[in-house]
Amino acid sequence: MNLQFLSKPAYFSKDIKPFIVDEKLVRGASILSPFKIKKAKEKGVTQIIDLRNSAKISGCVEKLLCNMFGIKYQNYKFPHRQKHLPSKDFFEEINKTIVNNEGKTYVHCQYGHHRTGLAVAIYEKLHSVKSESEIVENMICNGYRELISSKKTQKEKKYLQLYNQMIDVYFCK
Repeated sequence: MNLQFLSKPAYFSKDIKPFIVDEKLVRGASILSPFKIKKAKEKGVTQIIDLRNSAKISGCVEKLLCNMFGIKYQNYKFPHRQKHLPSKDFFEEINKTIVNNEGKTYVHCQYGHHRTGLAVAIYEKLHSVKSESEIVENMICNGYRELISSKKTQKEKKYLQLYNQMIDVYFCK
């Protein structure tokens, strides 16, 4: 899917706040506050999927808070410096965990941008009726702004490479 059809989306948030993907999935940044975990629980979140690879202390804090509030905590390690898309099995396991959850799942990486964006786009492709252009626009608006940047930094090249791999594997059949 070529990005040329996309103009700059009207909505760009500076900080990724919890964003409702559908009735089963909410995305955002990591939650390290008891108040925010409690609020997530009140909104129906029964499971948190953490995509961070190296969040030793913050991951332990989040897991402890989840246990305190009766929320299931899952960690699927997705290295943020990775230049290649993880295997289909990796995303199949995440999607199975989301779909099999009785309540809402909250998915995040550190800031809720890139790893979360890829995971959510793949989930939407496999489990929603959204069009491919709507999925890509959601992905860009909620963290993958580098895809429409005119800069050609190493970081932007890496994100474009991951995006292209995702499109090749999940959108082109």
